[in-house]
Amino acid sequence: MNYTLETGMRGCLRHPRTMLLAILTLALGLASVMTMLTLLSVLSADPLPGISHKLHIAWADSRPAPRSGEDDSTDGTGASVPPLWKLDDVQAMRSQRADIRQAGLLTAPLSVANADGSNTRTASAVLAVGPMLQMFGVPLRHGRTWTPAEEQARAPVVVISRALSLRLLGREDGTGAAIRLGRHTFRVIGISERWAPRPRPHFLPGNDPGWKGDGDEIFVPAMAAVEAGAEITSTRQCDGGGFDGFRFDEINVGNCRWLVLWAELQNDAQREAYAQSLQAFAAQRRASGAFERAAHTNLRPMAEWLRFNRVVPDSVRLNLWLAAGLLMLCLVNVAGLLAARFLRRAGEHGMRRVLGAPRRSIIAACLVEAGLAGLLGGVCALPLTLAGLWLMRQQGEAYAPLARFSPALFIVLLALALLTGLLVGLLPAVRAARQEPALQVKTL
Repeated sequence: MNYTLETGMRGCLRHPRTMLLAILTLALGLASVMTMLTLLSVLSADPLPGISHKLHIAWADSRPAPRSGEDDSTDGTGASVPPLWKLDDVQAMRSQRADIRQAGLLTAPLSVANADGSNTRTASAVLAVGPMLQMFGVPLRHGRTWTPAEEQARAPVVVISRALSLRLLGREDGTGAAIRLGRHTFRVIGISERWAPRPRPHFLPGNDPGWKGDGDEIFVPAMAAVEAGAEITSTRQCDGGGFDGFRFDEINVGNCRWLVLWAELQNDAQREAYAQSLQAFAAQRRASGAFERAAHTNLRPMAEWLRFNRVVPDSVRLNLWLAAGLLMLCLVNVAGLLAARFLRRAGEHGMRRVLGAPRRSIIAACLVEAGLAGLLGGVCALPLTLAGLWLMRQQGEAYAPLARFSPALFIVLLALALLTGLLVGLLPAVRAARQEPALQVKTL
């Protein structure tokens, strides 16, 4: 074995120009694939590890009856129907399945100020109906979240992030402080750590794949914020009887669908039971006249919800296929270079065969040479991959800053490079070992 390794390594030093060309060609193909694989792995990562598999987004169709020629599967403009609910419907569904943790929510930018109004900030806020912070695992650093009784009473309480507390109040622990949301003063009862899952899974308004922003910094009971007249802008669907959505200083909560409903379901049996309850709820609302359309519901786990919204851009997948095509082209060229190197030393291989070396020894020595070429190609691919990710970060896409190299991926890169070298070198090695030794010895 040592002799085989030594022979293969000595073979790498012969004809250095073709060896260098094979290494650089392989490095180029590997770097292109690893750049796109790194980006794809980041964009496809679980935004809420350990939590997301339990969360399901629910929807029941409460839209007005379709007008003539309207497609039921779209919102009238050709876009897919967003899974939005009216406030009354969310509260009714939560009451019907009180044994299941459910939360209706929306996200929107809100203006917030300290008590005297001398310091005003705008931050992304979550307006929630139900235990949103517990369901989504928002980490609390100080204080607590609101209780069901406080939410029912529309108590003016709020949880803000540690960063917002520093900017707005000048201290990390702002619990007990008073801040202004809309026309009312709210009491800070909790301070959260930074919470910025990527992509944002809990509320994806139209044409937003969830990569924008720096996370949510305000968490407030929805009805307390509405009662305070907070200026809220968000995705909504409104019936024809009222103004279309949110005005500057008021919200038409009765005629608009503006909340998404999430349910925490622990297993398949609970999911099936909840889906049946959701369908029964839609049928009841239809029978009572609250829903004008036939009972139509949908229940999606978070992973399916993210795929449905195409949070991983199609361009990333396309670029990965293009990079894979480039790698295949590089592999064909490297295979040709290795075949040329092995056949060029046919006389040497023939002499070894005459002296008693078996074919597997010739193949092993050639594979050592090919594997080393692949390993060196992987090492050379590392700086090229880093350069590719740097170029990705210079793009104007919202997800571009996430293109960061992971040390774990370097191990994957080296393993892929070694395996690629062995696979590419296998056919040339077998071909070199199958030559008749007597014919090759005559050429010496």
